[in-house]
Amino acid sequence: MPELWGVLNVTPDSFSDGGRYLDPTAAVERGRELRSEGADVVDVGGESSRPAGKTYGAGFEQVSVEEEIRRVVPVIEALAADRIRISIDTVKPEVAAAALAAGASIVNDVRCAEDPHLAEAAAAAGAQYVIMHSRGRGEVRPPHTDYENVTDDVIGELLAAAERVERAGVPSRSVWLDPGLGFAKTTSQSVELLSSLGRFRKTGYRVVVGPSRKSFIAELAPTPSGDRPSPEDRLGGTAAAVALCAASGVDAVRVHDVRMMRQVVAVARALWQVPRGPS
Repeated sequence: MPELWGVLNVTPDSFSDGGRYLDPTAAVERGRELRSEGADVVDVGGESSRPAGKTYGAGFEQVSVEEEIRRVVPVIEALAADRIRISIDTVKPEVAAAALAAGASIVNDVRCAEDPHLAEAAAAAGAQYVIMHSRGRGEVRPPHTDYENVTDDVIGELLAAAERVERAGVPSRSVWLDPGLGFAKTTSQSVELLSSLGRFRKTGYRVVVGPSRKSFIAELAPTPSGDRPSPEDRLGGTAAAVALCAASGVDAVRVHDVRMMRQVVAVARALWQVPRGPS
């Protein structure tokens, strides 16, 4: 059964729950709640990474190193004191180093190993490293969404990124790959990647997937009136994608709704493992 990585956005502007956990006390309480719901890892982020495009407009607003550290370090220290495994979602080496010193043990890099210093910070701390595929800043528009074959291209770019991370000192056993659903991907491209998860597993690296509440769900399943469901109203679509991830044998899923997705992955794996008789 895949691990469940619970999302904890300590930001005012994340696409799903921005502002809800900006207060450190609220964030720590939410982190503990995620653990009680069954999260194996709490993924803490202090800067939104929502991509620019027709869904999110101009995308995220960058914050300074100092502000990002101020947001995440007190939360990580408190959760680490409770022996909770923590991932730091950042693209800044200084933030990663501070978070790892505070008790995080995983770096979640949403820029596809663009900055070698980020991997060096992880290597120095003996941390694990997630490489999420993206191009540019994840903008969902050309040229970033121009692929010859999206699965071939994404896997090739991730493997090249893994080489860079390993050259920086992170051992291959500590590297995870993430196909980066919705980042520099159209809805159809994200769907194709979800249908090709077995190929990511064949790379030999551990695979983590983050389908939770993503915009491709809203595009695939609009409301009866034709409107886009809000992020909070994408639970059903998230469950379908998570079930596919579990059946495909990925190593982890990154989700907002841990309690419900724990049930989804348990049932999906059980059903997938039932022997199929003749039709």
